[in-house]
Amino acid sequence: MRGSGSRGTTRAAAALAIAAIVAAACGSGGASPSSTPHSTPLATQLATQLGTVSPQPYQSFALGDFTVIKGLANALSPAQDQGAAAAAELNDFGFDLLRHLDSSGNLCASPTSIALALAMVEPGAKGQTATEMAKVMHSFGSAGQASEILALLGSLRTKTSYVDADGLPLQPGATPDPAHPDPVAELNVSNQAFLQKDLTFEQQYLDALSSSFDSGLGTLDFAKDPEAARLAINKWASDQTKGRIPSVLQPGDVTEATRFALANAVYLKAAWAYQFDKANTKSRNFTTAGGSAVSVPTMAMEREMSYSSGSGYRAVELPLGDNGLSMTLVVPDKMGDFVAGLSQAKLSAILAAESTYDVDFTLPRFSIDTRFDLTKALTDMGMPTVFSDSADLSGVAPLGPLNPQGLRLDKVIHQANIDVVEEGTTAAAVTVAIGATGGPGDQTPPPHAQFHVDKPFLYLIRDIESGAVLFLGRVDDPSK
Repeated sequence: MRGSGSRGTTRAAAALAIAAIVAAACGSGGASPSSTPHSTPLATQLATQLGTVSPQPYQSFALGDFTVIKGLANALSPAQDQGAAAAAELNDFGFDLLRHLDSSGNLCASPTSIALALAMVEPGAKGQTATEMAKVMHSFGSAGQASEILALLGSLRTKTSYVDADGLPLQPGATPDPAHPDPVAELNVSNQAFLQKDLTFEQQYLDALSSSFDSGLGTLDFAKDPEAARLAINKWASDQTKGRIPSVLQPGDVTEATRFALANAVYLKAAWAYQFDKANTKSRNFTTAGGSAVSVPTMAMEREMSYSSGSGYRAVELPLGDNGLSMTLVVPDKMGDFVAGLSQAKLSAILAAESTYDVDFTLPRFSIDTRFDLTKALTDMGMPTVFSDSADLSGVAPLGPLNPQGLRLDKVIHQANIDVVEEGTTAAAVTVAIGATGGPGDQTPPPHAQFHVDKPFLYLIRDIESGAVLFLGRVDDPSK
């Protein structure tokens, strides 16, 4: 628990969208320092690890640099379900969060990025703080779930695919052909911990980052030069998202009080399995959530698709390449009512009801970029303690000169963007939580359906193998 001394520093916070960052800061209260036998200054911990693990210099910056190494703990064995259990948990968390975000306007978010960012905090949470986080997260990232997260990460990391010299898909892990060095579909999920130089961290927590999240450990001097630290983290995030999120941390997000930042980045670029012909794209009317009609560039095709309809909705699934990713598009009769009842069970029912139809299909091109602070939404969902003076993140770091009052989260900022065009989709997301102290042979033609997406709709990009929703959002007006 936090001491009762008053805060003397400004709290800071920030976030990564193909990524997620969690940062912690400390105030200037008067709690007495303490230490434990398994807690040694970070410089000593890293020096010990450097004796057994070769450092990987990341990059030097004009205002600072950091070195990335891995923790001492070996990776745990992943669960045998390809991450399905973890995916169901993070999906339910994502649908809950959707209900607490703005109920109007275009939206893009990454439940996977946000869930992984918060899950990197959980190994250091105790007491009521841990209980609330586990409930809101549907147990994703809580004690005993590490093997599930590793299975999920393993599934996601097989989705980047290449082709051989003949243009045929290579098996996952195969060496790319020199004539085709670029992936035809790319999904990158990265975790990185940025830690305050000379601050003591719990070894068990550092080991959890390495063994459960495959996260490197890097040092930055937030206290001495927060602006250099901010630019270094932004550079990392930009690199991981191919420049789609160049400045996730705004000036002032990192201060002298920041003590650590846990970052997760997600980047996706994939072509449709069956691309839209640009010659068929033309302006069509779209009825916005407000009831007005706008004319927007709309793609069109007619072909066999997985289509379903039920009480209050119609849906279609568009496969992305041949790497096990897809986009599900849902047009509800009443958006508010549909979102209110959306859950993993509801999504499973929609997918189970799909069958093959010959679909006359249209879809507006759309591009969305959103950035918001999730603190209020997460508090309203049931985890207020981690943002309060009663937060117990003592499993991250003990009290000490650089952490006199204990740690808390101050903000969770999420940024995500997506572009959907004739060739395919590109998306990225960053979440930053900042802490402070203080079948064949059937010749029967498929039935026909007309599915013109011409009013507000939801979209979900999924990893089919695990079921994880990588990105989700709502389009109320594709002209904006």
